[in-house]
Amino acid sequence: MAKKIKIDIDFSEDNLLIGISCHKKDYWLAFKLNDILNLDLIRIDDLSVYNSKQDILINYPLFNFIDPETQFSYNFFSNHNPQGKLFISQKTTDYFLLVNGRLSRNNKTKLISSIKKIKNVLTAFEIELAKIKDFENFISDLELHMLERSKTQK
Repeated sequence: MAKKIKIDIDFSEDNLLIGISCHKKDYWLAFKLNDILNLDLIRIDDLSVYNSKQDILINYPLFNFIDPETQFSYNFFSNHNPQGKLFISQKTTDYFLLVNGRLSRNNKTKLISSIKKIKNVLTAFEIELAKIKDFENFISDLELHMLERSKTQK
């Protein structure tokens, strides 16, 4: 009889997920995030995520930046698509900024308060990753997407 091995990975140490409520378009907010956070988010190929309820792939706009100094990666993406929400448990959240890298509590606070200062941003807040259903699957999809993208750029 084959044994099942379950790997339990804690993504909360290396990832910060910030929820942002803003009624402006994604490209407008990406421009503002670049300006206020000194990033260079650029629009890349849409991220396709499998929706098990509808049995379809749904595309979400994706902006990416990798900081050459810190090697942190920043991914900015929408929670909305006419076909469905990316994270259903965060239905009032319009956008997410996923920071891959270990930030101190002080830097997290500074980052979130800087985002809140953007005109037309209603709120920004840290989202506890354990409360996001299938976050591990989302991270896997994102990593595969970024690997595929890097292959096609070479």
